Amino acid sequence: MPVRPTVGTTVRIKLGPHDTDAYKSRVADIDEQFLYIDIPVNPRSGRELEIHVDDELIVEYAASPSEIYRYTAQSLGIAYIPTPALRLISPAVAKGLERIQRREFFRVSIDTTVQLTRVEDGTSNQMQSVDISGGGLAVKARGQVPYRPNDVVEVSLVLPYIEYVLHARCRIVRLAADEQTHECIVSMAFENIREREREQIVRYTFMRQRALKQQQR
Repeated sequence: MPVRPTVGTTVRIKLGPHDTDAYKSRVADIDEQFLYIDIPVNPRSGRELEIHVDDELIVEYAASPSEIYRYTAQSLGIAYIPTPALRLISPAVAKGLERIQRREFFRVSIDTTVQLTRVEDGTSNQMQSVDISGGGLAVKARGQVPYRPNDVVEVSLVLPYIEYVLHARCRIVRLAADEQTHECIVSMAFENIREREREQIVRYTFMRQRALKQQQR
């Protein structure tokens, strides 16, 4: 039987298989047929995800510290238990439930300058990093940016704490404008990244998480 999350477990919601952005949620209730989660929220803007019945969503959750799962589910509407919660099919009966790499799951903030060079024409720009995981990273800049989805760029940045100079190729997945800050968030997925590079990113994410926990004490 598939391992199910428990009430209170953090859930990530993505809108597509190559989407590096994720909306955060939490398990509000679960039974054999359905999973009820809080309305997903964009962790950067704090805005709730606008969802319609039958929208297809990618659900990711950690069933234990070593077991992380992903499956695709359709939105089945809003339930009240008693606060509003999004109703999805339970992973216990979902088709296509898969276990994913832990390194793909954890995304942490990062504050450093990133050099982006578009492979197509060699033009370069500097932007500020937002967050990073073993699967990709996001950067930001004020106003419009000279990129579009599916552009391939070479990125270069220094990972804090470990002072590792990371060079990797990325494909731009999404550009999202923030009306409040007038910034554009550029989300990217790593392409054919070398294992050594990914290991250094995962090393940084663990150190960053440790630092955040120490700050909360």
